[in-house]
Amino acid sequence: MQDLWIVGGSGAALEVWAVARAMEAASPQSWKLRGFLVIDGSPEFDPEGLEVQDESAFLAAPSPSSTLIVVGLGEPSLREKVARTYASKGFDFATLTHPSAIIGPACSVGEGTVLMAQAVLETHVTVGEHALLNVGCSIAHNGSLGACCSLGPGVRMAGWVTLGDRCDLGVGCCVRPRVTLGPDTRVGAGAAVVADHPGTATLVGVPAAPRLTP
Repeated sequence: MQDLWIVGGSGAALEVWAVARAMEAASPQSWKLRGFLVIDGSPEFDPEGLEVQDESAFLAAPSPSSTLIVVGLGEPSLREKVARTYASKGFDFATLTHPSAIIGPACSVGEGTVLMAQAVLETHVTVGEHALLNVGCSIAHNGSLGACCSLGPGVRMAGWVTLGDRCDLGVGCCVRPRVTLGPDTRVGAGAAVVADHPGTATLVGVPAAPRLTP
């Protein structure tokens, strides 16, 4: 049995912990939740008796054969950077799915991705590696997410929506059918995206439009 370590010490790591605990309670796993690897300082929450280690010290003496990693960081670009660091050290990644999440037929989920409680992938959905799908979000048929995307709680993606790598969709936003958003697109909470965008922008409002910088 491998040890599972969660990288991170803030809210996203705590939510990943909740998924891992729910999975352990529901059925036997091939891993045992060991603790948290913090990048800077101490975790912002009670680690519930689990170990807390400094990430730098952990990486100085890696033991990838007995360890699985899951990245519990909300920021997509940071999650990508950290995942690459651990991959370069030979670590494998755990893919976590809360027992209440629904994965429909003909869906694929990339390595290191976390599906939180009541997340729904309807059918023919492709999710890239190291994505973070928060509580109650849903992706309709033929949806596609690139690597390291983040979907906030309650996000709604209609059919045939495509997200590039590292997209970050805020709480409760929605995306209409057949919209494509390029890499590094951010969507503000509650926004309604109705048109394509090439990426590297923050979209806000109803209908969503690029946020103007002063």
